[in-house]
Order: sequence, then C-alpha cells, then structure tokens
Amino acid sequence: MLKLFWEFIVLILLFANIFGNHSKKEKHVSDWLGIARITFFILLTLAVIQFIVVFPAHIVWHIIWLLYLVAVYILMENTFRLKRETFGNPLQVFVVTTALVITLIIIIALF
Repeated sequence: MLKLFWEFIVLILLFANIFGNHSKKEKHVSDWLGIARITFFILLTLAVIQFIVVFPAHIVWHIIWLLYLVAVYILMENTFRLKRETFGNPLQVFVVTTALVITLIIIIALF
C-alpha cells in the first residue's frame, strides 16, 4: 500500500516538473512549483518515517536515499527558479526529469 503511495507521489512530481517547466506564464510556473513542493515534502516525510521504522537495519542505504532525495529537491528548486527568472535551462530540466524517473524506478524495484 505504501509503495503505491510512493509511486503516486513521484508521478505527481514528474508531471509537476514537466508541466511547470513548460508553462509560458509565471503564475502557472508558481502553481506547479507549489504542487511540486508539497508533494516533495510528503515524499521526504515518507522517507524519514521509513528510516525511523527500519533504523537498525540498512542504515547506510536509507541515508544515501535521503541524501539523493534532498539533492533532487535542490535541483528541482533551482530549475523552477531559473524558469521564473529567465526562460529556463533545458539541460537542467532534462536532468531533473531524469532524476525523478530514476527515483520512480528505484521505488518500483526496491521498495
């Protein structure tokens, strides 16, 4: 059940990233950024809860997973900032989208 929720959250993040970075108006970019922030904080909260639940076992894996999620969040925020201030960076949009797809693959394969 939790795995389906993780997958759903990452899919929302993926769509928010794609639609937000292809929006023409700054208001739409801000709306998609808000959706992406909320869903990403839900994803981080789930990761921290899972880390606490399985604390003694697999501690290194969960620390690496949390650091990866924080790095993806930083990239996503920077991409939305560039989109709001300038016309965006297509390479960075591709990197963030690829990182979110990798996140989805990891969740499907390992959780």
